[in-house]
Amino acid sequence: MCGSLITPFFPPYADKKGISQTTLGLIIAAGPFGGLLASIIIAKTLNHRNRNKYILIGVLGEPLSLLFFSLTDLFEDKVPIIIIASIGRFIGGIGTSLFLTPFFGYIPILYPKDVEKKVSISEAFSSVGFFAGPALGSALYALGGYLTPFLVFSSFGFLSLPFLYAALQSVGPKKYQVEVQRQIAEIEETKKLTEIQQTLLATQQLDGEQRLTFLSLVQHYPVVVIFWVITLVNICMTYFQPILSIYFTKQYDFDEGQIGFIMTIVSLAYTLGCYLCGYNRNYKREMACICLFFFGCSYFLAGPDTELIQVPHKLWIALMAQFLLGVLSGPAYVPSLPVLNEFLLFHYPIQTIRVATYSSALLTSGMFIGQLTGPIIAGILGDEYGFERACSILGVIIIVTSFIYVPIIFMKSKKENKQALLS
Repeated sequence: MCGSLITPFFPPYADKKGISQTTLGLIIAAGPFGGLLASIIIAKTLNHRNRNKYILIGVLGEPLSLLFFSLTDLFEDKVPIIIIASIGRFIGGIGTSLFLTPFFGYIPILYPKDVEKKVSISEAFSSVGFFAGPALGSALYALGGYLTPFLVFSSFGFLSLPFLYAALQSVGPKKYQVEVQRQIAEIEETKKLTEIQQTLLATQQLDGEQRLTFLSLVQHYPVVVIFWVITLVNICMTYFQPILSIYFTKQYDFDEGQIGFIMTIVSLAYTLGCYLCGYNRNYKREMACICLFFFGCSYFLAGPDTELIQVPHKLWIALMAQFLLGVLSGPAYVPSLPVLNEFLLFHYPIQTIRVATYSSALLTSGMFIGQLTGPIIAGILGDEYGFERACSILGVIIIVTSFIYVPIIFMKSKKENKQALLS
């Protein structure tokens, strides 16, 4: 909620202060930039001993970020507003990364047989925050003015820390260690099965497994494509932040108090999409590919782009497009971590813990790269071509990506490997 809180009222506020959409995109991108830097560091230092510490520090970063944003109201000149807002976003991005990287790293370890559903539930809760943030931000802005959303949310953020600490102490390290031991036993059993099968077939023993590194990751086509999908969908998630509220206030005569409720359409639909795709375990790659294609098509209706597709400006069309963007982005995005984890386990079955850590690091890195570049690209294209054409350009990129994704559907992963061993 803290990350999406500013989206309905800060862009029009910045526009009134003379801040361009490109600069606004850079301000918003400061958050993901901080998150990206933090995720790179976390990937090298994260372990089961410091996961909870990172999560707590990460949650602390969000209210601190909002307090910085509240200081922008002290100035009339746009330069200090740009600097302070950028620092606030940067701190918030670091906090988000410190929370999400260890959080997603927990999922494949604690729930190895239920990764898809757990990721779906996590994304559903994230989308609740995304839709609640703009809605509550708009409501608080309408009730108390510019400072109210920042002060209220930062207060709740600080108050939540003791409760989070207690929750982490009760479920963290013990369950993690138990699951690690269970997976070690499973690996040993799999190795024995492999040795027996090789003996029966009179084959030679396999050479030692290659150590999983970032360099070895980029040599795999599915890893590169899935990383790009993660990045692209997160570009889409932040693409509207610097331009949507400005466009709706000018094109459809909305005010800041109403914009937040328009933004909830995407997040509510995203929640629905995440919920539905959590029950699709057998065809998640096919689902992701198909949804990517139609996800891209929906961007042509976001304005809509009347010159390109000859569809008139109608509010109901724009709102329908927002719903489609939300409901299709979930199934396109949520399978990324499970598919990535399965594929890496197929090639690195012994390095279970390392696979989980690298998968979550790729997820959060792609997330922050996308969230970093999304508002920047949107701001530049919005200034250059306008909102409607900026959306169409993104739609074309997504459609092309859906075709690039097709080969992944036919590639083997952990599940196929297990079936081969047992046959």
